[in-house]
Amino acid sequence: MIQTERDYVKSLEYIIENYIPELVREDIPQALRGQRNVIFGNVEKIYEFHSQHFLRELEQCEQSPMLVGQCFLRHEKKFYLYALYNKNKPNSDSLMAEYGTTFFKQKQMELGDKMDLASYLLKPVQRMGKYALLLQQLVKAGTDLSEQMSGKDEKEEKEDGVKPVVEGEADLRAAEQMVRFQLRHGNDLLAMDSLRDCDVNVKEQGRLLRQNEFLVWQGKGKKCLRQVFLFEDLILFSKARRFPDRKNLDIYIYKHSIKTTDIGLTAVIADSPTKFEIWFRKRKPGDTYTLQCASEEIKKAWTEELSNLLWKQALRNREVRLAEMSSMGIGNKPCLDIRPSANQINDRSISVAQLSKTPRFRNSIAVSMSEDSGRCSRRPHSVISVSSSSSSGGSSGPPTTHNLGLDTSPRPHHRSTTLNSQCSVESGIIADISIVSDDGGDGTERSHWNSTLESPMSHLPTTSTPLQSPSSATMATVTTASSSDTNLTPYDQDMSINL
Repeated sequence: MIQTERDYVKSLEYIIENYIPELVREDIPQALRGQRNVIFGNVEKIYEFHSQHFLRELEQCEQSPMLVGQCFLRHEKKFYLYALYNKNKPNSDSLMAEYGTTFFKQKQMELGDKMDLASYLLKPVQRMGKYALLLQQLVKAGTDLSEQMSGKDEKEEKEDGVKPVVEGEADLRAAEQMVRFQLRHGNDLLAMDSLRDCDVNVKEQGRLLRQNEFLVWQGKGKKCLRQVFLFEDLILFSKARRFPDRKNLDIYIYKHSIKTTDIGLTAVIADSPTKFEIWFRKRKPGDTYTLQCASEEIKKAWTEELSNLLWKQALRNREVRLAEMSSMGIGNKPCLDIRPSANQINDRSISVAQLSKTPRFRNSIAVSMSEDSGRCSRRPHSVISVSSSSSSGGSSGPPTTHNLGLDTSPRPHHRSTTLNSQCSVESGIIADISIVSDDGGDGTERSHWNSTLESPMSHLPTTSTPLQSPSSATMATVTTASSSDTNLTPYDQDMSINL
């Protein structure tokens, strides 16, 4: 490969030094004036690439042939020069056949060369075919070498360098595919330029991947012969119009097209190994296109290309969706570590066992005749406004002490497991404070219920008259309670004020 590359670079240099200057002669035919790019194409850029870059890198791989694939892949964009050269080649051949052969014949005789200019201009096309064959041979050699090393253990593979061989084989395969693509891409570009009556700008539909002739059925309609172009963003159907007298100058009449973002693929059709289906994702019967190609190789190439396109679209759509979510503040931040709060409510349920044992829930205000009259009466699970009870009691009855549900005897204060967040100031229900005696028996609870059943009107003190305002009665009640109950804490005072 290295020696043939050197010969190839010399041939390109020979064209540039000897034939291109002929176009600046004064006796040049009128039909050839200003046709330098048509005749020679971009041969000067191809020579610059090979002489300054590619040949030097190939020479560095002389002792490591498995690295040749990387040389091709590194310069994939530069090999696009060959696609452009092949696209221009029919125009160059036409002009050379009509005027150039006669004009450049004199220079050929002066040089004493047996090969004419047309033969030299064919060398870039032949070189791409030669690259494909050389890479194919290297792939085969790499496969044989990797099979010989496959029976070795991990330590021996590391010592013998099996991994570089496998990686080099993959690079060689990719390089071969790239070269073959550029080899046919020139013809594809030429066919694309032959499209007529096209209502879409094909140059804005991404790279042209391939084009072939198919028998096409739309839905259950009749079959028709179509030239189908596959772009990255579009599938285009056209009808070929042949001109037997003009070789390689067929034109293609545009029929219709489908965006690749709207299609699905069925790669296997039961009745034929050369058929596949393209359909709109809406799946209407008339939106299904069945394509039949000339060989299984063409079908395989098309289905693989379409599958790769659909996978790339799916990944791109996912990235776009994630970017949109990120711009909205969704999905780009780590999850917050929500830790339990000291005031969280773990359980709102109350079991029957809790009702018979401590702590007791009391939401009432018990009123007793005096401190020595025994247990204060309670009204469980009731809500009573102190100000309204005081005002409705009238002025009759002996003076009594207002006990806000608290005994004067020292007893431990118990709080339920329900947290303070359960208290509702608006409703007046405060169910998380209870003070129970040490014995806490059923007899005490029963006496409390009995005292609660008595008429509260006879026990209510004369703390206010109907002329008194509720606020003044409430203040009097709170003052009396605070002066008579020495066990009232600031927290309990706040609760009493809320009541």
